[in-house]
Amino acid sequence: MPNGFLLTGEAVEKLRLDHATLRNRVRRLESMVSNIRSIGGREDHAFVKVTEEITPRVSDTLGKGKADVQNIDVDYDTEDDEASYKDATEVASYGADPTNRNIVIHNESLIPITVDSYIRVSRNFRSGLWLPSAEIQTMIGYALNGVPGRSGTTAGSATIKVYYLLAGVLTDTGETITGYNIADVAIGVASYVMLKKHALAENWFIDFAEC
Repeated sequence: MPNGFLLTGEAVEKLRLDHATLRNRVRRLESMVSNIRSIGGREDHAFVKVTEEITPRVSDTLGKGKADVQNIDVDYDTEDDEASYKDATEVASYGADPTNRNIVIHNESLIPITVDSYIRVSRNFRSGLWLPSAEIQTMIGYALNGVPGRSGTTAGSATIKVYYLLAGVLTDTGETITGYNIADVAIGVASYVMLKKHALAENWFIDFAEC
């Protein structure tokens, strides 16, 4: 006679149903926690590695892309308390293997954020969307028709095509901005320029241009 207890078919079926009920409850709790909106009940800041290009804003529509959340660990056993980071993982559903914590990042800038970039992001309070914490303040531009110089107190201005560096190549985003020239010297046609954004306004000023 075997040791222990034998389960009837009815008991096995009940265990199976209990297991399915518990799994559904765990999934529901995971969903509630991941979508919680109360202050202090969610993570509002993260350090991430971009895994899918975060596209630029087009008019009033935010760009978006994906990134893996990074864990920052400190080794207190070393003399200098060395810090390092690695992919954070999570269990997406009951019984699943851990996977990278991947989140969607929205971009309010006209400049895309390239793959393998490490950035800090914050969650917008009302919408719950993740946005880059640091606003982009510099830009590469292309003055196809040049930019006139300043005349008295009136800055020169022209349409500037927005570029960014992709794998070492200057790449057109397809977007344009108005660039202002406060120097009294005009900028020649077909010139690449660097622009800086005014801290309190949306104005972009040409910082320097190729000669």
